[in-house]
Amino acid sequence: MHQAFIIASGGIQDGVGSLEALNLAREQVTEAGLKLERLVIDPLSTGWGTPVAKNHFRSGCGPLEALAYAQTQLREGAFEAVLIEGTDAVKTGYAKKERLPLMEIYGKDYPITQAYTDLAKQFCHEQGMTFDQFRELRDAVFENYQCSAPDQAVNPAWLADQTELFRGVDCANPYADYSGGLLLTRDDLLSSFDLHQPAIEVAGVGIGYAQGDGIDYLEELATYWHLEKALYYANLEAGLNFADKFNQGKALLEAYTCYPVVPLALLLHGKFVNSWQALPAWLQQHSLTLKGGMNLNRAPWNLPALRALIEMTQALHNSEKALGGVQGNGGLGYKQGFAILRRNA
Repeated sequence: MHQAFIIASGGIQDGVGSLEALNLAREQVTEAGLKLERLVIDPLSTGWGTPVAKNHFRSGCGPLEALAYAQTQLREGAFEAVLIEGTDAVKTGYAKKERLPLMEIYGKDYPITQAYTDLAKQFCHEQGMTFDQFRELRDAVFENYQCSAPDQAVNPAWLADQTELFRGVDCANPYADYSGGLLLTRDDLLSSFDLHQPAIEVAGVGIGYAQGDGIDYLEELATYWHLEKALYYANLEAGLNFADKFNQGKALLEAYTCYPVVPLALLLHGKFVNSWQALPAWLQQHSLTLKGGMNLNRAPWNLPALRALIEMTQALHNSEKALGGVQGNGGLGYKQGFAILRRNA
């Protein structure tokens, strides 16, 4: 059984960043005579309910699903090199009258903000907390994001309530243009590349699916049993307990922060804390994100988890910490993914 490694990554958001290292590595794939498989994360324009093409992935968990598939094929020797890529100009590539209907994935009469409000209410019921207690945690979560992105200005208007449980700042901000990719290969082919930085091992990837998505599945979705499953398998593959490593200060984390209920569920079902009452103290001591999450670093539709994998790969090159965890969340949470990346000596 082989090991899967990320050998290059790159991304450009709103004109900032570079794909140079990624393109150079792609050239080396060609020079080495290796076959390159392409896995594509669908843009917003594809539509939510259209058939998913072969080697295409969709939803906020799509990049984690693509990574899991790439890892499996590389480990079994079926693939030699894999490019996971995505491009979407959510900010500049759509007229408002075109963009908004594409984002109405549960229909015009049930916006995502209301869907997540209903999910959060059911989550409160599951956890035995009041709505006021949830709002306190919501505020603590956003303050945590701000600590990771201290230079990001917050529009005062977005501090106003959007729903019963969420302010504007608590909702993912989708208005960003993004293009990025990850290039992976197997351990036995690493010598084919002239690497300027150590390869990053895909140590473990776990994916969990609920039985369905949307309003009819709120009770199941709020239990987050499938998130717990994803974390279990990621830890099992990596041969460690990520939450323990993170709490010991030995790992980095990029939670999926579309709405505060999602990272809160990660902390509880990933056993970062033993109860929701322990969350405020935890949030004051640890960072949920590298750069402020999907709220302050924006959320280009299906691509935030791809950007998170790219930024985590790059962060591990510059950190004394050798482990990184990345969460994916699809739709109202019916797909859950967690990846553990490891920098080897």
